[in-house]
Amino acid sequence: MPLSRRLLAAGEDPYDWESQSENENVEDTPSVTVPDLLPVPASLAKPGSKLCDTCTGLDLSPRRFVVLPGDPDAGANQPDKDNIKLGPAKDVKDRSKSCPFCRLVLKAISNVDVPEVQDGESVYITMSWNTDGPKPDPERPWSHIPQIRVLRPYVRTESGGFVDLTNLNMFPEITLLANDAPTPLKSYFARLIPDQIDFGMVRNWLTMCRLGHGDFCNQSRMLDHEISDPAAEIPSFRLIDVIDNCIVPAPNNCTYVGLSYVWGNIDPSAILRLLKSNLEDLGRPGSLVRKDNFDRIPKTIQDALQVVRELHLRYLWTDSLCIIQDDDGERGSKFDAISKMDLVYGAAYLTIVAAGGADANVGLPGVYPGTRGMPQVVEELGPGFRLAFKAKSEDYVRSSVYHTRGWTYQEQMFLKRKLTFVGGQVEFGCRKAGTGWREDNVFEDRYSKHQAVVGSSDKDPNDIGDFEGLISTYSGLSLKFHDDIYNAFAGITRYFKSELQAGLCHGIPDKFFDWFLIWQPQDAQTRRDDAPSWSWSGWNGGIRGGIWDWYERNLKHTRAALRKRTWIIWYQRTSHDSVECRRLWTPKADPNSPAHTARNFYGGHVQEDRFPFDCTQTTPTLRILTGAPTYIRDAYHPSPGSGFLQFSTVSAEFKVAEATSKDEESMPVNGYTRLGIFGRKDREVGIIFINPTWCKDNVPKVHEFILICEARDKRVEYGRSPDEERGWRYMVMLIEWHGNNQWAERIAVGWIKKQHLNRALNGGAMWKEIVLG
Repeated sequence: MPLSRRLLAAGEDPYDWESQSENENVEDTPSVTVPDLLPVPASLAKPGSKLCDTCTGLDLSPRRFVVLPGDPDAGANQPDKDNIKLGPAKDVKDRSKSCPFCRLVLKAISNVDVPEVQDGESVYITMSWNTDGPKPDPERPWSHIPQIRVLRPYVRTESGGFVDLTNLNMFPEITLLANDAPTPLKSYFARLIPDQIDFGMVRNWLTMCRLGHGDFCNQSRMLDHEISDPAAEIPSFRLIDVIDNCIVPAPNNCTYVGLSYVWGNIDPSAILRLLKSNLEDLGRPGSLVRKDNFDRIPKTIQDALQVVRELHLRYLWTDSLCIIQDDDGERGSKFDAISKMDLVYGAAYLTIVAAGGADANVGLPGVYPGTRGMPQVVEELGPGFRLAFKAKSEDYVRSSVYHTRGWTYQEQMFLKRKLTFVGGQVEFGCRKAGTGWREDNVFEDRYSKHQAVVGSSDKDPNDIGDFEGLISTYSGLSLKFHDDIYNAFAGITRYFKSELQAGLCHGIPDKFFDWFLIWQPQDAQTRRDDAPSWSWSGWNGGIRGGIWDWYERNLKHTRAALRKRTWIIWYQRTSHDSVECRRLWTPKADPNSPAHTARNFYGGHVQEDRFPFDCTQTTPTLRILTGAPTYIRDAYHPSPGSGFLQFSTVSAEFKVAEATSKDEESMPVNGYTRLGIFGRKDREVGIIFINPTWCKDNVPKVHEFILICEARDKRVEYGRSPDEERGWRYMVMLIEWHGNNQWAERIAVGWIKKQHLNRALNGGAMWKEIVLG
């Protein structure tokens, strides 16, 4: 496919569709071109196809998919004022046997199947007209690319209820094939794709990014600097030379492509890996294309090598061939490379994302003829009138194995530019353009180097929600080896250190420890015995936090409030066979504060009258634990400890039983049981959500709770300040003792009203030292 059609000139009238010539008044941009459209194959017209009576009545035509100049409906979501009803899904399926439009709608809604019934109700298919493309800019009419119309089909139950989205595409769009568009500009229309990827088009995308986005896309959003010389920052850094077909030390100032993929259940011994024993051999030119070696390279990596060649680049990085796999000591190159995955992906000029398939032998769709796997969905409604479903990579990625992996999540966070292979196509994305530069979507028409002004930074270092979101998302992902729980988060740990100025203690930010400690389960969880119970790392299943909702996501305001709402001085035991404990974090001294003023963990004034008993003991007592479990080493903390916290706080006993209150606030969606916390005279003083499996033998019963901090358990009411006392409660942790009462573990976190602490059972609340594992 030649890349020949040039760009619309500045000042050229985009509306003069009949007389406009592509060869007149076109600005000279030889580096960026608009791909010519493929001819429409005659085989697209299927024998026996004919619009059904329902679709014939829709009055569809090519002109209906173009927003005309002065169109009063431009930008409207429903130009026809009403939704288009196609009828029950069952009827549409029956009509699709001969009706091309019904076939197209069904394929657009789901890659698998459209349900006919849900919860005993028939499922109906409806469509709405929408527009795509930017609205006209009256100040720059020459820069306007005409909007187009798209049809968005969706399903609802007969009563209007939502249908399970598990197998449905998100916001599917049907639009005109670009070949049939009555405009010289084809942006936003669908494009036919060949059997094999046109890498000239892909190189064109990279050029558009380079010329249009400047240096903005040269630095990863998650790194605090641009890496100009990866070899200088990553010791023992190796790359695959795709020209000499061998593994080489990374040259200085080199440009390379990274590969992000799922290894899967492939036996490591069955594939070619870089080992101490073959390091010298694989460094010889031509070694990787020798049959004994090449046949053992997984298909995805083989295809990635070819992609790099097609892009006219030279170097590829992939873990199995660029990290010595059996050099895995703590000081070995494998550990060093794993700890710097953020730099590896953040320094890559481009990352190939193999988002489809369950293992490394799936390959990259479209690199070679006949490997697309999924046909493009296009239907001919009549001569010169073809419609297509414009797929989105998200429809495939969200259900892929790749999307569930912890390692690939971190890789995605740090990359700058990416080529995503999924759903039978390749899509380009970068920091500035986001995603959407796809093979089947014409967008090159709208490129203009005059409009490529780089905007502001795409991150907000003062957003506490950004950091909560990183932990929440990662916690719900899977790892082939749970021992990698901190390894696969190492780069993000460094991001917390640089942007939040906080270290992660077994996954919890030390500078905001109390409020990150009160996470709640997002999914039904089971306990892991190789990480502490107080951290998300000690559980299978995702978590969620709520700090972002208290102070409009403002990190500085959150930090200030934390000084007022906490009292625990957090220590971590260095090891079980030692009595030594270290503070988790120490704030910088306030030069304006008298040295004798008592300070809490975050540097705030100690509120000595917070509790009606002596709370002065905060230093850990000397004790050795016997028989305590050993957790995965927290290797990325500057002072790794045992994972056992030792601290003093308020302890109180309450009964846990079926809740009597009717307030359904904070109801989780994970199937946990909502229970009440009861004090003296059976007064309900708080609420907690607990895994129903634990409840079977432990409810109703009296249990020990420890107070963690003050926090909000619900949203700040509109118009109120977060600092008002209304809504602030004591967050309590239900604990269970182990090892002959030497240490406790977290069962769940709930809340009690502050004024009801005095209703504690069995002698009331007391100040107590806790060892929490």
